[in-house]
Amino acid sequence: MKRLRLATVAVLAAALVYIPLAYAGGIYEQYPGGTAPTGVETFAADTNLSGGRNPQTGKSTFQQMGVGATQYSTPLTGATTTVAAATRQVLIEPAGTIAAHTLVLPAASALQDGQKLGFCTTQVVTTLTVTAGSGTTVMNAPTAMLVPVATGAASCVTWQYYAATTKWYRIQ
Repeated sequence: MKRLRLATVAVLAAALVYIPLAYAGGIYEQYPGGTAPTGVETFAADTNLSGGRNPQTGKSTFQQMGVGATQYSTPLTGATTTVAAATRQVLIEPAGTIAAHTLVLPAASALQDGQKLGFCTTQVVTTLTVTAGSGTTVMNAPTAMLVPVATGAASCVTWQYYAATTKWYRIQ
């Protein structure tokens, strides 16, 4: 009987050590299997508030951290690129100069405060139309994109979304 009690206590002790690690905060929840990230996941971040003040943890998104997917295309003149909500960078690589291109930004309902969006082209775009997504406004959108011939580098602009005003502000 005494051996049975000791064995039971040992099993319970092992379970009590393991269960909080496995389920409270979730080892299993931290590493989901089978699905690729979509770009709209959230994660916990330390707020660094002093003296133990709450909240000690906040929820953030990858978009708020300036991370996200790259959308790539090789458009022809007159094409439209519609930007997906979790996109961080749009890169177009046309075969040569294109006369016109339209860039359609995501709707406000799909955006995160502080999210950044870059647009780059490897070729000259003579006429660029930047269309704000539903419920947003784009500030200082370029109407053309020039590529430095000497360096051959892509020409880029970057906006940052501010939810309080529902505006994309050009920051580069």
